[in-house]
Amino acid sequence: MRSPIRAFSLGLFAAGLIILISSLFFNTSEKRAEEYPVDDMINIMKDEGYRVMSESEYIALSLQKDDEQQKANEDTEKTDKDDKQDQAKDDQTTDSKDNSKKETDKKEDNTKDKTSEHEKTDKKDDKKDDKDKVVTYTLKIESGMPSSTIGDLLEENKVIKDGSKFNKYLEDEGYSLKIQLGNFKVNSDMTFNEIAKLLTK
Repeated sequence: MRSPIRAFSLGLFAAGLIILISSLFFNTSEKRAEEYPVDDMINIMKDEGYRVMSESEYIALSLQKDDEQQKANEDTEKTDKDDKQDQAKDDQTTDSKDNSKKETDKKEDNTKDKTSEHEKTDKKDDKKDDKDKVVTYTLKIESGMPSSTIGDLLEENKVIKDGSKFNKYLEDEGYSLKIQLGNFKVNSDMTFNEIAKLLTK
């Protein structure tokens, strides 16, 4: 078993040596980089699309880029500083305008308060009168009338403020299926529950 493995390994070693010797001594088709003069190498690189520069040119270019970057940073810092100053000035002017506006508003409020005291008392009297007014309405429920129109009718006739809330109440509490046909007297003092119970008797 050992002899075939040894023969195989010796064959691989011999093949490797032959390839190495042939590539070192007999490969004349490719020239090495050391065999080209510098000018020819530069021309070859330019033909390939590359740019070639000396170390001093590279240093000068990088310094120029650094200077440009520094100028750009200084410009942005300057504009930021100017923007902040402008913003501070704008804030000061708006504050002074707000203060003067507040003072004029206070003066106007004082004069309005004095002149409108009589109006407020009149309005309070009117509100009391409005609250004392009870709206009465005769609701007529006919066959085939959907329960959702009941709230709309009551809202239109100012018995309740929100017809959709009343319709939702009827649905949630189960009254919408128990509504009876006929004429029902309702008024604005009644609660949703009282109206619903009246309609389902």
